[in-house]
Amino acid sequence: MDKNHRSLRASAIALALSAGLAPTAWSADDVGALREQVDALRQEVQALKAALDEQRRQPGTADRPAPQTQATAPSSANQAGLPSDTDMQPRAAAHLAGYGAVGYASAKGGDSSFNMVQLAPIFHFAYGDRLFFETELNITSNDAGGTNVDLEYANLNYFLNDHVALFAGKFLTPVGYFFQNLHPAWINKFASRPPGFGGEGSAAPESDIGVGARGGFALGDTARANYAVYVGNGPRLALNAAGDEIEAIEGEAATSNPSRHKLLAGRFAVLPIPGLELGVSLGASRLAVQRDDGTVEARRSYQVAGADFAFRRKALELRGEYIQQRVGDLASSVAPEGGTWKAGYVQAAYRITPQWEPVVRFGDFRSPHPDQRKRQWAAGVNYYVAPSAVAKLGFESNRGEAGTPNDSDRVLVQFAYGF
Repeated sequence: MDKNHRSLRASAIALALSAGLAPTAWSADDVGALREQVDALRQEVQALKAALDEQRRQPGTADRPAPQTQATAPSSANQAGLPSDTDMQPRAAAHLAGYGAVGYASAKGGDSSFNMVQLAPIFHFAYGDRLFFETELNITSNDAGGTNVDLEYANLNYFLNDHVALFAGKFLTPVGYFFQNLHPAWINKFASRPPGFGGEGSAAPESDIGVGARGGFALGDTARANYAVYVGNGPRLALNAAGDEIEAIEGEAATSNPSRHKLLAGRFAVLPIPGLELGVSLGASRLAVQRDDGTVEARRSYQVAGADFAFRRKALELRGEYIQQRVGDLASSVAPEGGTWKAGYVQAAYRITPQWEPVVRFGDFRSPHPDQRKRQWAAGVNYYVAPSAVAKLGFESNRGEAGTPNDSDRVLVQFAYGF
């Protein structure tokens, strides 16, 4: 189509959009004026269509191929039947997103400092409507004055249909709800994570490396369901300094798998009514302790299970989650005793105005080791500078083993921006 065709069509579309973007609510005095404007727009669109049809009927102007100044040899990709760079260009797309955050923490009887500077760029690459690649980097400043750069996730997705997407790579585990949906600073209502969700002796797995499938489907007229299931390397066991106890279950993804036994896990959720989601998570595997000399012990059992809910109604948001990881005993091990790490929280937030939002949270983390246990009451207020930019002020009342950081109350300030 030549420039005149494109110009006429663009004019017609612009006029149609102008009509479509008109305000939806009008006073009685404006109804007549609105009707006159619509009639005038309709007449102009019809005139443009007639002009376009007339131009198409003129000989030698319709579907005329562009002149070729010289013949070009077919590329090797075309000869092989593969799409060329020109063919792929319109179907390929890239997108940059992410978030950044700055935080301050003041602990009772402890340090007071700007303890957080974070940049998390997220890159999206798509080809057509089938292939999709995503990756996130987590760049933070550390207490030694250096910079940490971590690969949060990097995975390739293939959309089979409207209900199934296959994925492979490193991903935030779909076991549980917090890490895959709420951990970004600009989404999390608090300036901190709930107890037991990350950090030493975490009860919730964070990420994994493997393959899986996810999707959703309708259940009747109003209800819906979503699911995710995967096979991955699974977590690893970390021993204490003495090497005679399991100190923690390391839930961050790694390419190593000492037990050579894969984790099969997933989550299934239903949305019976709009605004309410109920989810359950399950997983099982066999883990093994890898000693300092590189030898791997016999396998022991591992299970992870959890449940979560979320309810949204107008300005109110309620949510909660419970999750636990259990490692079995093994008499022949250097660390014979297993244990259960479990955590849960409930949270309520209410947007009293478009900018102001108070929030409260209760969280509890239980571990086989007393110095890891933590019970927390927290309250805060958020101010939204923009829909994805929030300033947070929060207070944590923490109870843990005396003399540990888990027994120290904190005041937190954070500014986060999602882009």
